[in-house]
Amino acid sequence: MTEQERRAVGARLLAERKARRWSRHGMARKLLSAVGIAPDPKRVRNMARQILDWEKGKNFPRDWAEAYTIAYDIPYDELFGTVGLDWRDDLPSTLEADPRPSSQGDDPVRRRALLQGGTVLAADATIAPILTTLTSAWQASEPTLPGATVSRSMLDDWENAYEVHATSYRIDPPTVVLTALAWDWADIAPHLRRKQPDGIDRDLAHAASRHAFLIAGGMFEMGNRRHAHRWWTTSRELADKSRDHRLASLTRSWEVTNRFQDDREDPAELLLLAREARRLAGERPSFALIYSVAEVAWAYAAVGDQDSSIATIHEVETLFERLPSTGDRQWGEERLRFNQSRTYSLVGDVRRASEAQAAAHGLHRPNTYATVQIALHEALLCARRDPEEALAQGLQIVTELPQERRIARVQSAARQVVTALPDKARELPAARELQALITAT
Repeated sequence: MTEQERRAVGARLLAERKARRWSRHGMARKLLSAVGIAPDPKRVRNMARQILDWEKGKNFPRDWAEAYTIAYDIPYDELFGTVGLDWRDDLPSTLEADPRPSSQGDDPVRRRALLQGGTVLAADATIAPILTTLTSAWQASEPTLPGATVSRSMLDDWENAYEVHATSYRIDPPTVVLTALAWDWADIAPHLRRKQPDGIDRDLAHAASRHAFLIAGGMFEMGNRRHAHRWWTTSRELADKSRDHRLASLTRSWEVTNRFQDDREDPAELLLLAREARRLAGERPSFALIYSVAEVAWAYAAVGDQDSSIATIHEVETLFERLPSTGDRQWGEERLRFNQSRTYSLVGDVRRASEAQAAAHGLHRPNTYATVQIALHEALLCARRDPEEALAQGLQIVTELPQERRIARVQSAARQVVTALPDKARELPAARELQALITAT
């Protein structure tokens, strides 16, 4: 990167900050918060010094470029152009990029981009080369399958890793989840562009798709809609390539779950995607089928079709009883109660929603996001008949959460409380306070 390019980037960063009337220390707090790091005074001071260097064009904010796009809500290409994308030149020797050319050209999910994200988010980035060396050594010790660049152990390891990441997703801040996913994706990605035997190609696509839709969810929870949509597309394409119709259904249901948290999304469009997920799931009772039907029920509620929503959530309840006792019984009672709470609360069925919430309390661990959402469902039920109590509940729930845990699914549930308030109640100071809290996070 030339000095002229660095100065141009610095001038743009300075102009954007000045336009928002943010001080350097204010900008530092925005950047730290964007990646889920607590903006304590020492970190803010150190970051403010780096910002000064970046704005003067002394250095390029390589490891903080993604944080800038989140803080300014400007896509990378618009903010930085093509500057900083020469990812091979920036890799340390222990993370050298694959020298062989990609058969797909410029891979949209490049190894460098995710390793860069991992460096930003990791608590101690100095461990990165050690972890990479150990992972590479383990993979080198495993015999590859005939005609493939991967071993059976590698494929199994990536499939098993998904369960670890999924558990983390239910509890941890998105930055923690994405850091771990970045390491695995960086291992998977180079093999996706190489020719593999047909069966191995499908298995690799299967493991990659599951990682991709968690990455999409993590991006979405952090407010990075643009990159989340890129990863939704990647996940769908890989799932279709795996020829696993249930996985293809799950990727679409998961996309619907997340995108419904954005008020800018069109519920009618998401209803179509949920129906597609249901079609792909087939007719046999399975995790994929019941999940897709639950999202259809939610979509009907979102478009205002209460009768269809209630009829569809009844179908979920029937399917739950028909799930096999092993294997696909991944959809446990905790999921059933959560979806009953979510749907019945939105359509205003107080009795059924309250029953679901009472049953759910003993099924979810207190530190999960589902527990927070269910508590907000309870506030939603109060919003129409006792607005002040609903607002008191909502404020308590949100303010007790650390800022890094006020993620999209929490904000969405809190917004539903505000939306359900009678018109006059929305002018209450508590309503404005709750709205400000979920807008500022």
